[in-house]
Amino acid sequence: MRRTLAPTLLSFGLLACGDPNAGALFADIQYGTSCENTRGCTPAPNRDICGINNSDPCDATGTPATLSCTVAEVEGSTRTVSFSAMQGGGFSISVRQAIIPFGGGSAGGGSCTVTITDGPNTHVGACGSSTPSEAQPCQISNVEFCDDAGNPTVRGNLRCQFLRNQANPTLELELHARGSDVMALNSPGTFRLANCSGLELQNSMPVCAF
Repeated sequence: MRRTLAPTLLSFGLLACGDPNAGALFADIQYGTSCENTRGCTPAPNRDICGINNSDPCDATGTPATLSCTVAEVEGSTRTVSFSAMQGGGFSISVRQAIIPFGGGSAGGGSCTVTITDGPNTHVGACGSSTPSEAQPCQISNVEFCDDAGNPTVRGNLRCQFLRNQANPTLELELHARGSDVMALNSPGTFRLANCSGLELQNSMPVCAF
């Protein structure tokens, strides 16, 4: 089921007259972690971060999400995406300096980094367009920049293996879709953020398809 920026709003839009959340940063990020192939770590529960920054969560019983997101555009060339998200404390995810073709695609750039924190454990590794490896543990793919009811949006997939624990590099984490079955373990997690700083709504931006 598609989750919207706020349960009381129509569709994804924040365009209602007088809406205090108009143009607010929103995220819907879903992933799970495991050690099925790389072993050695303690799997965390499935993670689901969804809501408006420091405001309404998608789940009325949940806590507000703390979000940041910036997009640096080079017109007609690339968009560099960086974001971080946490909800309820104790766990967070961040992507830094993921360079994406202007029209979307897979991540590149020598500074692309993913950080997953869960309790006392922080796992960090490089990200890019290739299949996860020891040298580049995280793959960012299928990134789209689209217009969701007037909200400029970036969304895509994230898959990691061999993501090393900062305190003990022998402990490696995998990131995949939420769930524990074979399909989830072999599928990427997803991220979707609207109204990131620097991401402008443009006529050439396609309408988001859900």
